[in-house]
Amino acid sequence: MCNRLTIERNKITDAANEDWGCGAVSAGYVRDTEISGNEVSHVNYSGICVGWGWTALESGMRNNRITGNTVTDYARQLYDAGGIYTLSNQPGSVISGNTISMPHPAPYATNNRAFCIYFDEATDGYTVSGNKMPEESFGYNKPGKNLKIIK
Repeated sequence: MCNRLTIERNKITDAANEDWGCGAVSAGYVRDTEISGNEVSHVNYSGICVGWGWTALESGMRNNRITGNTVTDYARQLYDAGGIYTLSNQPGSVISGNTISMPHPAPYATNNRAFCIYFDEATDGYTVSGNKMPEESFGYNKPGKNLKIIK
């Protein structure tokens, strides 16, 4: 388990051109991780991905913060994606103050499974507030009961 990572003030563009399934910023089994102030654009899958394991169980992932990022032009080739994408139970985690555009229209994948913020399987423990999106675009796949979205 990686912990106390900081990924901040980066400009990331045209990432994952050879392996379309990679996010521009991907953090799997992490805790106490800060992803903030980054500009992410032109990505074939998700912009910022945090979490792994597809589990509602306590796994050690916790207290992760995704704040103040700008994510545009993502899901260019794949779907089941998000500008910000989360997976599994991560108590005490936060998504706030991000600016996220709508997904790019993929040329052959359906975009009905691409969202500004996508809470994939068993995402739980997040408080989500103050994010700017052109429309409220959240995706859910079996989220937990402790996911708080403050409007």
